[in-house]
Amino acid sequence: MIRVQDNWKAAFEGSPRAEVEQLLPAFLTAARWFGGKAKTIRSTRLADVLQDQHRDGTMVLGLIEVSYHEGGADTYTLPMTAAFDTEADRIKRDHPQAVIGALTVIQRRKELAGILYDALWNHDCAYSLLSSMGRREQFRGSAGTLVGSATELFDEATMCASAASSSVLKGEQSNTSVKFGDCAIMKLYRRIEPGMNPELEIGRTLTARRFAHSPALIGALEYTQERAEPMTLALVQTFAANRGNAWDYTLTQLSRYVDRILALDHKGGGGQEAPERPNYEPPPSDLLFDYRDSAHLLGRRTGELHMALGQPSDMAAFAPETCSASYVQSRVQAMQQAATKALALLRRRLPTLSETDREQAETVLEQEPTLLDRLGRLSRHPLSTLRIRCHGDYHLGQILYTGSDFIIIDFEGEPAKPLAERRAKFLPMVDLAGMIRSCHYAAHVTLRTVRAQHLNKAAMPDLVPWVEQWYQTARTAFLRGYRTTAGQAAFSPRSQEEFTLLLDVQILDKALYELTYELNNRPDWVGLPLAGLLQSLETSQAIEDTESGEIVSEGPIPRSGRQARDEVDQ
Repeated sequence: MIRVQDNWKAAFEGSPRAEVEQLLPAFLTAARWFGGKAKTIRSTRLADVLQDQHRDGTMVLGLIEVSYHEGGADTYTLPMTAAFDTEADRIKRDHPQAVIGALTVIQRRKELAGILYDALWNHDCAYSLLSSMGRREQFRGSAGTLVGSATELFDEATMCASAASSSVLKGEQSNTSVKFGDCAIMKLYRRIEPGMNPELEIGRTLTARRFAHSPALIGALEYTQERAEPMTLALVQTFAANRGNAWDYTLTQLSRYVDRILALDHKGGGGQEAPERPNYEPPPSDLLFDYRDSAHLLGRRTGELHMALGQPSDMAAFAPETCSASYVQSRVQAMQQAATKALALLRRRLPTLSETDREQAETVLEQEPTLLDRLGRLSRHPLSTLRIRCHGDYHLGQILYTGSDFIIIDFEGEPAKPLAERRAKFLPMVDLAGMIRSCHYAAHVTLRTVRAQHLNKAAMPDLVPWVEQWYQTARTAFLRGYRTTAGQAAFSPRSQEEFTLLLDVQILDKALYELTYELNNRPDWVGLPLAGLLQSLETSQAIEDTESGEIVSEGPIPRSGRQARDEVDQ
């Protein structure tokens, strides 16, 4: 227990400060946003403690340096405040994950028992961070200063937020977000490093360019030191009313689709044959293509995003760049190295896989030379496409569904990657591949769920061809929507062959990334990327749009030639 005299903030001075530092390892390892769980903490140190200079000092903001036995160190942000008596009891009961440790303040020979806890769970503290964005140098520490910045939307948004209640959002993994009614959302970045976070950088640009399909930036907080790049600590955006993310919406649509297939089978089939059968007739459009319009709209919104980010610019960070031979070669080498590591990991984990997954894995491993050669094709063809700033971590979970439209969020990039890599320019096909793989995941997650639900029931129809038909339909609609919007942009490939090549390579690279992730985090899910790899390796051709003559999709051509025609003609 920490004991201090007069004021709880004395916990950050002298010997009590060391006691606070001793509490931090246990608190950090229990926090879902702490990214160092695979390592062993060697020490924690309060590298800086910033205090509010303009209010009553109800909060301090700690920058925690975490060192590991395995080597290396990270810096984490932790706003802290104190609670006593009944308020302390409430925090311990309702938000136990926010409690850092016990604290006793001695005032006039009386002991006041309380707790030190994460200040984001305190409305006044959370709002103080928000309001500080409109003023500079509000928080000062021994090593640096917290500097706020704001857009023209700040005054109106903070006026609304001041009258709204705040709530910490659930489910976030690497950061913490606080919602202020229906006015604004503030995201506090937990692990920080020198350089502007891409979410702030891209947010400023999209807001300035008035991109309508992502939340507008309101303000930000950056930690500045002499002779060092500023670190992004937090930002605030407008709140976008929604019905959840596109992943949940997609799973709901898929579940309804499968339920209808099962209902048709229960009624004797209703004349519905599995998609790959020679006498296949397309089912009613409301059965198979409910999601098609949504996928097409999502493709359009993705194209509009790239159009906004790919504009000519005087800002070096956003000016489109050509794909030089040296860049392409370095990209190919990086992908092939990552592929080799992923397949080596798969080979080591073979004995631990289920029989079905092991059979798929062995087939993938047998085709390692082919896979590496397919990735290497990128360096054997000159590219007309340009590199632009992209989303960088694009999937259905990064999209909000409003009930009639989509809103693109979370431009932070993959948090595990270095900041410089997340701020780099990429081929726009990176985002397309991410979304296509996400749709494939959604289809096969649904298949796994249905099989688990019917495990002890009577035999049911083979749903694989049905979910694959759904996936191919959604994929094609997404790509058609994208190319309708951005197909003629300066950054887009100038030929059908180049479009097909780039999409093929990026999907393979994405599936290999997923393979490594699942082996390390969810080994029972490894069948999903394995299925994607096998699908791409078996046949990787584009489906031709019979109306425009454009190549609109990669992936295996269905066994029935008629099915390919029906899919793009609908």
